[in-house]
Amino acid sequence: MPTYDFQNKETGEVEERILKISEYDDFLKDNPQLKRVYLTAPHIDHDGGQSVLSRAGSGWKEVQDRIKSGMPPKDRSNIKTK
Repeated sequence: MPTYDFQNKETGEVEERILKISEYDDFLKDNPQLKRVYLTAPHIDHDGGQSVLSRAGSGWKEVQDRIKSGMPPKDRSNIKTK
């Protein structure tokens, strides 16, 4: 989910919120004292930097192995498995 920085218009205090994109507009309507500020480049939090292959699970390795088995031998090294 995206991380947003908001500044309180009354106090100047900055707070960070993690909101679904679909919640953003309602959050601002419900909190008129806050305005969006950009302290860093916008980013989306993820699960600690794990590789895509480790997040995909064991079923994905089987799919990759089947793909590899149908490829010409010279191209099989292009598919990385765990």
